[in-house]
Amino acid sequence: MSGKPMILAQRIARHPALQERIEAILNIVESRGDDLKLADEAERQIIETLRQLGHDALSGWAEQRAETAVEQGRQEPGWRPMGQKNSTGKAPTG
Repeated sequence: MSGKPMILAQRIARHPALQERIEAILNIVESRGDDLKLADEAERQIIETLRQLGHDALSGWAEQRAETAVEQGRQEPGWRPMGQKNSTGKAPTG
């Protein structure tokens, strides 16, 4: 494997959840068994797997954005980590 396919494989390998979903789609596409005799069943499985793939992709994106924001914050002067609030808020009046 060389060039773009190798780079793509390396990138996918860094995201195990996405790799699992992509492998599941390939398994459906390459299915030769009796478990997917009907096109409707194959379509249902692919749609569900793509839905899960989208969820995993967005979760990975959000985690990466959060890590980037923390790193940027650490580089700013006066940065301090946010901890748990000690106050439960204002006491009710009245």
